[in-house]
Formats: sequence, structure tokens, C-alpha cells
Amino acid sequence: MRGYAFLLVFLLSLTLIFKSPFNGVLVWYVFSLGNFHTLIWNPAIATLNYAYLIAILTCVSWLFSRAEKKQLPLTPQVILTILFMLWMTITSFFAALGPTAWEKWDWVEKMLFMCLLGFALTTTRERVNQLIWVVVLSIGFWGVKGAISFPLRGGGSGIHGPDAGITSGNNEFGVALVMILPLVFYMWHTVADRRLRQGLMVMGFLLTLATVFTYSRGALVGVCAMAAILWLRTPAKLSIGLTIIACGFAIYAFAPRSWFTRMDTIETYQSDASAMERITVWKASLRIVELHPIMGGGFLVTQNMNITNRMLEGTTIPRLTKGRAAHSIYFDVLSEHGWVGLALFVMIAVYAWLSCSWLIRYSRDRPDLAWANLLGRMGHAVLAGFYTAGAFQSLAYFDEYWCIIFIFEAARRVVAKEIKAVGGVLATTPSRRLTMLPRDIGGSTRLDERPGFVKSRP
Repeated sequence: MRGYAFLLVFLLSLTLIFKSPFNGVLVWYVFSLGNFHTLIWNPAIATLNYAYLIAILTCVSWLFSRAEKKQLPLTPQVILTILFMLWMTITSFFAALGPTAWEKWDWVEKMLFMCLLGFALTTTRERVNQLIWVVVLSIGFWGVKGAISFPLRGGGSGIHGPDAGITSGNNEFGVALVMILPLVFYMWHTVADRRLRQGLMVMGFLLTLATVFTYSRGALVGVCAMAAILWLRTPAKLSIGLTIIACGFAIYAFAPRSWFTRMDTIETYQSDASAMERITVWKASLRIVELHPIMGGGFLVTQNMNITNRMLEGTTIPRLTKGRAAHSIYFDVLSEHGWVGLALFVMIAVYAWLSCSWLIRYSRDRPDLAWANLLGRMGHAVLAGFYTAGAFQSLAYFDEYWCIIFIFEAARRVVAKEIKAVGGVLATTPSRRLTMLPRDIGGSTRLDERPGFVKSRP
């Protein structure tokens, strides 16, 4: 019964795509990030390729839409992403795993293509916020569910994301939760409905607990980096600082002893088998790129024990006993696509950070762009969490990350259009003055209630 209800909801959601291709982007992210099909017990329905069908219909809707421009803005981030896609295609021709590498290539390229399509269609502030809602709710659902179910089942070894998804492991799920916490804070500041604000406050608390309940050491590192940047980037340092301290004391008081035991291994990583296996794979990745500095070994190279061990011949690096993921977004790209691939990946990461800085700088003292200022600040917290926690997880092709950085890029495009529009008005009416209000992010007044707040232009 549950499977048929899910299938009905899916079919109804397809009708929204023909109303607007942007609805297709929203639906695609819901199914891609949420992986809600894993809740279905009927294997015939659970294994349907929902995301691909949504992607095809979204492209068709965009092609025949009269309201949407058929244009992909060639921003630096778009160009770098396209170059990254092309480079991964080239390295796949020389991949050590051959046909198996092309299977991973197919998934990554389709995911990035949909991110580019989503960026092309995210043309207003309203659409930016709708995408953020989708990201927060699709992943937050599993975090809230885990935070509630963990104590009810007496704890255990930790919670994880939906089965068979990229966040099915506790470590990957922990990183996903770290990334949406600043976005929950952003939505809490921007929504006008009091009930939504209260719900987001409860959700943020539960997601914080869920991050702890993953028992992920990488997530702990990421949440510390995220919290530090969050505190540095907010004008309300006292209230945010007290909140962070309160959360820290709550975790210390209520976290189970098994969690502390797990976190203590960060200091004694030499005696932890999992940590040492990661270091071994990182050394193997450096050996692979030493032999293939330009192309790398192709997708999934370290997950083939025999191929990797042959490359380790003549070295003192311990041989792999089984195929393993690189357990790092940086070593992942380095081992699979060489130094060129890593350079492109890092440039995309740096540009995403600079886009958030741009949002902060060009929305400063602009009450109508207060939302963008806050988004830029929270964006830095999101990226800090991912770049630190991701250093210990194989999440280089994490759809949540790529979706979020294109949300920031779309927000930058919206703000640039708003600034240009206001500049044109001032140029034609020099006698009028634009009133600037002091920043009050983190204060008691909602952004939507402040004087001068306007909706973005379509």
C-alpha cells in the first residue's frame, strides 16, 4: 500500500513539471536528495528510476516553455564545472577499471547536468529560497527521524541516512547534516510565519542531535569548523556564541558514553584501524597519481584491490586487503582524475567561497538585499563544514554539495540583477535617495518585516 501511495505522489508531481520546468528541478532534487523510495517495501516500485524520468521531462518542459530562456549563463563556476565534466570524460577513456568507470561517469555527469539546468532556471530570489527549502526538508527529514528514533531504540552504533543512497553511511550522513544546519538558520531568519519559525527552531535542535548521533568523527570536525565560521560571520556574536556554548554543554551532558569513546579515537588515531586504513588509502592515492600525474587512475580506481596493489609494487605502502574508497574529497579526485582534475575541483571550491563573499560585500547596507547578505554568511559556514568534514569522506561528487554551490551562484546572479535595476532607477531619477538601514542580522526583527524589503524581480 505504501508503495502505491508513493507511486501516486510521484505521478502527481510529474504534472507540476509541465506547468514550469523549474518545478521539475525542485522535484528532481526532492527525489535525488531525499531518496524517499527507500521507504517502500515493494521492490518493483522501489527500484524504478525516478530521477532519470524527472530529468527527461524537465528538459522537455524547458525546451517547449515560452516563459523560460533557453540559455545557460556562462559564469566562471559554470565554465569550471563544464571543464571538470569534460576532464572526467577524458580520464574515463584511460580509466584502469574500463567499463565499470563509465557507470560512475554516467551517474556523475547526469547529476552535474541537472545542477547546471537548475542554475539556469533559478532566476529569482523566490526560486533560490524554494531550492533551499527542498534541500533542508529532503535531508532534514532523515535527520529529524534519526534524532527521534535513536533514543527510542536505546541508542546503538549511530544513525545513518536512507539505504542505498550516497548518505547511507553514518559518516556521509553526518556531513550532509552539518551542511544544512546553517541553511536552517538562514530560513529561520527569513520566513515570516511564526509557526514555521518555531518549527525550524525545533528542527535545528533535532538536526544538531542527529549530527551527534551519527557517531561520525568527520562530522564532529566539520560541525566545529562550521560553528566557528558561523560565529565569525554573524553580527550577533553574543547570541550565537551563547547558543553554540549551550549546544556544546547539552552534548556533553546527554551524549552517551559510547559517543565519547568513539570521539576519543581522534587523538589516538594510530591505534584505530579505521583511521589507519584511511591513511593507507591516501598514500595509495599519492602513488597512483605519481604513476599517472595527469589522468589519474579513473573512477573507482582505489576500490579495485588488485589494480591498486599492482601500482603499489616497489613501495613500502601496505597492500590493500580489499577495495576501499579514498575517504577524502581531495584524494578521491586526485587518485581518479590526476592533478588537473584536483586543480579544477579546488578552483570550483574557491570560487564558491568567493561567491559567498561577493554576496556579503555587495549586499552590505542594502535592506532589500539583507537576505543575500545572510545567505552569503551562512554559505561560508556550509562550505567550511563540507571542506573540513569532506577531507575524511568520499563525497567529491555529493549532489547536495553541488546543488548548494549553484544555489549560491544563482543568488549572486539575482543580486547582480537587483543592483543593476536599482542603479538604473537612480540614474534616471537623481533627486531620489536610497535609504540605507543598519544591518540587523541576528536581531529580533525578521528580514521580511524590515522597511525597504522588496521581492526580487522576475
